[in-house]
Amino acid sequence: MSDIVSYDTLKDSQRLEAHKKPIPTRWRPPSCLVPRLIFHTLCFCLTFHTDLDFMWEIFREPDGWENFHTLYLTQINQLSTVQGLVLTTVAVFISTPPPLRQINYAADGPYTLLSESLVFSLFGLLLQLFTSVVGQSYQKQNTFKALKRNRWLFLCHIIVLSIPVYLFGISLLMLIFAISVTGFLSSSYSAQVFTAATFALLFACLFVSILPSPFFSRLHKIFWGKTGEVNEDDDDDELDRERSEKEAGGPARGSFQDV
Repeated sequence: MSDIVSYDTLKDSQRLEAHKKPIPTRWRPPSCLVPRLIFHTLCFCLTFHTDLDFMWEIFREPDGWENFHTLYLTQINQLSTVQGLVLTTVAVFISTPPPLRQINYAADGPYTLLSESLVFSLFGLLLQLFTSVVGQSYQKQNTFKALKRNRWLFLCHIIVLSIPVYLFGISLLMLIFAISVTGFLSSSYSAQVFTAATFALLFACLFVSILPSPFFSRLHKIFWGKTGEVNEDDDDDELDRERSEKEAGGPARGSFQDV
């Protein structure tokens, strides 16, 4: 008699074994009130979750830690390109005089916002390049083993990864505020009307885009304690679909035979 175990079956068994690993006690919220409040606040500000359970769901996979940082480095490289465009736009505004007197972005308020946007853009681009250079060391399992020992060490690591993203967001918001202040403080009535209509449309589009996002569902769960209705049979249907696809595809390419 011989038992043939497919490669897919072995991968599924490894994944099931990984799912059996509970979250470490050191990653759970502290028992004291103040540290627990700080922990939940940091988790929400950095990950839009109130705990680290979802992070453990990712990292307990066989290649979860490496895949997470590979995806992060890919996105941070794309973010550096956009950050460079923001930096160029701000530099053009600062270095050129306004073409019209009615729209004066060289006034005290808009110019201050543009200057702050330039500073945040420079530091954001610098930290993004630094993260791209040293990011390869983050993918090592030794780094994960060291960070797994303490929840605060892991949160510090997430802070380091989040700082370039937050600096980009601040620089972009400063640029948007500078443009909006320039439009609203303009002596031209038509410029004020067009500025108000433009930002009203942009905020409406932003609100509509947030509704189907996971961010809205997490906020809804935090404030109202409810989430969208989930059909209990969805997971079973998905598993049945995957099983039927595997059976239709025939036997796996690689197999191990145990006599």
